[in-house]
Amino acid sequence: MPAHPRSRTTSGFVQVHTDLIQPLAGPPADANVEVVSKHASIWLAMAAALGVWLVATPAVAGGGDCTVQVGDFDKEPYPLCSCSCRWADVSPDAVVEVLSQPDRWPATFRTISAGRIVSEGRLLIVYLIKPFARRQVTIELTTAEVLGSWRVSWRKASKQEPLAEGLVEIEIFEGWWEVASDGNGGSVVTTGTRLNPGHDVPQILVRKTLPMQLRRLLRQLRRAVVPNEEADPVAASEEEL
Repeated sequence: MPAHPRSRTTSGFVQVHTDLIQPLAGPPADANVEVVSKHASIWLAMAAALGVWLVATPAVAGGGDCTVQVGDFDKEPYPLCSCSCRWADVSPDAVVEVLSQPDRWPATFRTISAGRIVSEGRLLIVYLIKPFARRQVTIELTTAEVLGSWRVSWRKASKQEPLAEGLVEIEIFEGWWEVASDGNGGSVVTTGTRLNPGHDVPQILVRKTLPMQLRRLLRQLRRAVVPNEEADPVAASEEEL
């Protein structure tokens, strides 16, 4: 895996220095499965109808050995959630090649319905967060090496582009993609996100849908890296939810 500079311009980005972005915490040490109060029963029913569930144990998410970890929603309204997969048949370089081109993310991730690079090193994206309405946010991106792993981190930019008609602005949106070697030629790929979709979305739906959203992202990334791989029918059906 080639050495990557600690901070650089990528695919037309104006350089964003890592000292402008506080390091994001890693995946939470302990996953949490919570008991939801009876007052949230209507939202639980909606989540069940959508086929959405909370995962805090190893799960299939994008091929390979994958684990989803969910933060403690009782201690923090919108905690960090993460998903990590080991892809023994995919090299780190192949994954970095896809992730290091943010201008192509809309073609890679179905959850990003539109995107364009704007001034001052920012990326505007229109994000599809099922089952909610489309969301818009302008983010700042930084690429760096963290303990030998390649990482691209993002956070909501202080300067937002004008909101397009019919869209809702995401209130909190920060996270990262990280790619490391598994020591045997394969990859360990991790994504983490802290999200508040905004517009009065109940927290119960965020805690139920975010784990599925992360699994979708890993599957979409793998398809971009291994385009001819036969699709898992179970995963494909979840993708349509």
